[in-house]
Amino acid sequence: MTMAKDQLIRLLGREDQAINYEQARDLLDHPDQEVRLTLANRDDLEAEILYFLAQDPDVEVRRSVTANPNTPQKAHLLLAEDSASEVRSDLADRLGKLLPDLNEDEKDQAWRATHQVLTLLARDQLPMVRRILSETLKLLPTAPHDVILTLAHDKDTDVASPVLQFSPVLTDEDLLSVIASSPLSASLAAISKRYGVSHAVSDVVFHTGDSGAVTALLGNDSAQIREETLDAIINAAPGHVSWHEPLVHRREVDSSAALRIAEFVADSLIEELAGRDDFESDTIDCLRDVVKNRLKKDQNAECLLAADSGSGLQDQDSIALAVQQVSALVEKDDLTAEQVMSALDDENTSFVFVATAQLAGIPIEAVKAIVNSHSAKALQALSWKAGFTANDAMHLQLALGRVPPGDIIMPRPDGTYDATTSEMTWQIELFTEEARNA
Repeated sequence: MTMAKDQLIRLLGREDQAINYEQARDLLDHPDQEVRLTLANRDDLEAEILYFLAQDPDVEVRRSVTANPNTPQKAHLLLAEDSASEVRSDLADRLGKLLPDLNEDEKDQAWRATHQVLTLLARDQLPMVRRILSETLKLLPTAPHDVILTLAHDKDTDVASPVLQFSPVLTDEDLLSVIASSPLSASLAAISKRYGVSHAVSDVVFHTGDSGAVTALLGNDSAQIREETLDAIINAAPGHVSWHEPLVHRREVDSSAALRIAEFVADSLIEELAGRDDFESDTIDCLRDVVKNRLKKDQNAECLLAADSGSGLQDQDSIALAVQQVSALVEKDDLTAEQVMSALDDENTSFVFVATAQLAGIPIEAVKAIVNSHSAKALQALSWKAGFTANDAMHLQLALGRVPPGDIIMPRPDGTYDATTSEMTWQIELFTEEARNA
């Protein structure tokens, strides 16, 4: 090595010492990685030098080139297809930050190259690179529409979600196309959290049947929800406990809707409804009456379950009458789950106990034990054994078993029981065996 080159290397780290093209070129193939790394970090290099450094065999040198503000667009194209994911990730983060800085004069010549690089990164084989790009571009109104749409349709929801929730570039048509082509729960939830979700998008989100997305939609104060859609949500809400709290706080809920909601939400949420300042006094009085009536019903139910006369369930006469009613219906092959649910709504607890035991084929004492356990799993199993639907199971857990709303076992998205047959059979056998041995 000549003395001149030794001196040049010593000057590399000095910011006050300029390095000209010829001097930088002489160091491009220097065997010491630290020398090339120091060179790549300088802010006075010509574009051609940085282009050559973008092909350096050392990944840390290429990462430094990615971060260098003077790196030309031509080099970005090389880096976008770099073999090292760290380089591509750095570039995804860097380009997103550069987009807002492109001025009008630069856009014509630089935009096409930048757009090409962003397109490559949006289709990168590594999800991490696409995720970084999505996070970087999600708030930019100047981000290329086709790149954002590619990210929005990404099968990796960690890639799609940032732009689906935040990107101002996406239109309603874009969002609807995403829902139609890939209705993944995480993507639907991200769309539901967007600022100012439109009526049209809200309608489609609800009709997907995705409970988590509807929960997010209801919790989004800026989301627009049609009266008809909100009405349909309220109709379906008894079977979706996660909707209850955000429904209570929706400002679109009027007095009539509030009274309907009060029929199925927890007492504490009814109190929150009654505490709102946008209802008339008559509505607030009605809501408070609902809470009072609930307390009375709970007290009556406690008394019925605590009574230990004859069968150990309730008053012997009411049980005897229920047995007669159920026997008559069985004789006509007319005993149905709908009748049991109707009796539950009418607080005809004796009929519910006897009819459920008949449909499930287990002793009434086993039904009592399950109800007294307040176990969501056991009550779900009882509902399954009796042939009720998974939605009926939620009603049974709330109204008969008095399971806390937060502990209710919800149906799966397809409406089936969220448990295996063997798990529910085990629950039934456990309580049936205990009842027989009592």
